[in-house]
Amino acid sequence: MIIDKPSMIKELLDKSHNIAVVGMSPNPERDSNKVGKYLMDKGYNVIPVNPAVQEIYGKKSYPSILDIPKDIKIHIIDVFRNPEASKEIVMQAPALKPKAVWLQLGAESPDVINTALSENLDLVYGICIMVTHRNMSNEVGFSI
Repeated sequence: MIIDKPSMIKELLDKSHNIAVVGMSPNPERDSNKVGKYLMDKGYNVIPVNPAVQEIYGKKSYPSILDIPKDIKIHIIDVFRNPEASKEIVMQAPALKPKAVWLQLGAESPDVINTALSENLDLVYGICIMVTHRNMSNEVGFSI
C-alpha cells in the first residue's frame, strides 16, 4: 500500500522507533547524514546501513539491512540509494517485516515502486522523511 495521506504518515512516524537509514553517509554535508542525525535528534533509534564505514555518530553501521541483528525490530527502512540499489533493498525488506519502506527522493523509480508493492510492502516515496517530520511537527498547514 502506498502511504500518501498526511494522517497515514503521521501515524507511521508516531508508531515507529527504529529506523534503518540505508546509504547513510558519515559526511555531515550529505543529505543522508543530515536526515539520519535529524531523526536521532528527534528521538528515533537510527540504525546506519553503509558497508564502507564501521560507525556513524557512535552507532554501529551494518553492511546491509540483512546484517541488522534480528532482535532489533526495524519499523522503517529509509533508503538513500539509486533506484537500481533500491530495488535490491526492497526485495530484501520483507525479511525484516518493517512497517514501511521510505524511498527518499532519487531512490524511487516505477520499477522499484512496483517491486515494493508486489512484495506487499507499505511504501512512502516522493517526499523526504526529515522535511515531512519537520512540517508535521510544526503542524501549520501540513500537507504532502
